[in-house]
Amino acid sequence: MTELKTSKYILDELKGPFTPEDLKRYESFGKRILWLDKSSIPGTFQMNCSWYLKALPKGPPAHSHDCAEIIGFISGDSDNPTDLGGEVEMFLEGERHLITKSTLVFVPPGMNHCPLNLLRVDRPIFHFTTVTVGEYITDLPREIRYGEPPYDKYFISELHEPESRKHLIPFYKTYAKRVLWLDKDVVPGAHNLNISWYLKASRTIDDKPHTHEHDEIIGFCGGDPGNPSDLNGEVEIYLAGQKHLITKSSMIFVPAGMEHCPLTIKRVDRPIIHFTVVLGPSYLRDEKEIA
Repeated sequence: MTELKTSKYILDELKGPFTPEDLKRYESFGKRILWLDKSSIPGTFQMNCSWYLKALPKGPPAHSHDCAEIIGFISGDSDNPTDLGGEVEMFLEGERHLITKSTLVFVPPGMNHCPLNLLRVDRPIFHFTTVTVGEYITDLPREIRYGEPPYDKYFISELHEPESRKHLIPFYKTYAKRVLWLDKDVVPGAHNLNISWYLKASRTIDDKPHTHEHDEIIGFCGGDPGNPSDLNGEVEIYLAGQKHLITKSSMIFVPAGMEHCPLTIKRVDRPIIHFTVVLGPSYLRDEKEIA
């Protein structure tokens, strides 16, 4: 069967800028799932996701980036998606924060962040980072502080659904459970990221083709840390009118202006982690020119 032209936008296997030794070292405390950057899909921005499995008292050291970053720590228990099931210690501009709930951390360009230490992991924690450029590059800490402390406003551990989408909540709850939502209205300057658990087979609120003015990454990850590549379900999604059936943990890069969806959850044998990241200040979509 001829591969679809839009298959090139789907990443469903682990590739990345690391050696077997790097992976072995990472596996002393976690399990990488996917790493997406411009070397695997040209034009994309960078995102990677993993499972944290064990404590790591001394994690990544302090550094900065020239671009914005979002860092996520998400409970691996879909029945209790708020309680992290562990403790993560993270520093912003030298200020210590203890994370015990599912949390998104927005890191503006140039902000010093980390060390990041896993103090306790009682059950697997889903972790991801995403930066707004095509590869993950770290710089040394900057000498100038980014604003004045405290920096609590950059840590989001409560769900803030946008007003424009609240009418969709009753239907969304019939098949999924939203965990967190981040955009400019939650943290000024942030871009959009939201993360959920898919719980049941269903049509979704994204049941119409649409486009965005900004690039997007759509993710589906299996909820079994012991077998992280298996989606334990089936998700059907259209890209530029071409149908794809997702059966493995996957990230999909959707360039600005590309028509995508409908998105249908065909089967859920075990809860599926779902996320979208849009490089715009809000989640806005355009259906006006699509029949």
